[in-house]
Amino acid sequence: MRNTMMIAALSFAAACVSPEEHRRLQGEKAALKAQIAQLSDDHQQLAVQVAGLRSENKELGARAADASWIADQKRKLQDLMSRYAPGGADQVSGVEVVQTAEGVAFRVAGGVLFDPGQAVLSDGGKRTLNELMGSLKGRTIRVEGHTDATPIRRSRWGTNLRLSLERAMSVADYLVSTGLPKAQVSAAGYGPNRPAADGSTAVALKKNRRVEILMIER
Repeated sequence: MRNTMMIAALSFAAACVSPEEHRRLQGEKAALKAQIAQLSDDHQQLAVQVAGLRSENKELGARAADASWIADQKRKLQDLMSRYAPGGADQVSGVEVVQTAEGVAFRVAGGVLFDPGQAVLSDGGKRTLNELMGSLKGRTIRVEGHTDATPIRRSRWGTNLRLSLERAMSVADYLVSTGLPKAQVSAAGYGPNRPAADGSTAVALKKNRRVEILMIER
């Protein structure tokens, strides 16, 4: 507003002065307009810079949050591994803690939960799951069934994929029946498609017959 008034005053003054003075005033008027235009450009550039700084600040905040989350997950993993490791306070036979891309999982040997070729939890399997319940409460869970690559020849399941899914569903149903919210428990079966160990030795086949209870963090 002030700059506009100054231009108007110069215009008025130009009508009452000599030609030389008029040219001087016109020059000052043009210079003032150029200054106003430059200030406008500067203001726009500053607005762009401020927006960029806000975006960078938001990104840095997200990175800091991710770093904090990663550190927290490492602490949780170390705590679980120490508690459930051989000799740990919560050691459970046939259970190990593993880190996956989606979170920490309890890897339970298939023979601990089921009789050969069966998808009904054994009494020992139920006791094993009961021992894990304290660490599963309050979490989002996905139960994943896995088998070895040995083709099924005499079984009502027909395929390893079907058997792995039925076993995962049995575990999921049991966890819900013992108190985990149904909305936080899901099941998936992968058959032999995600082996925990390569090869066809007895040790590798046994390791691949398993159920993994994944505690999804995100």
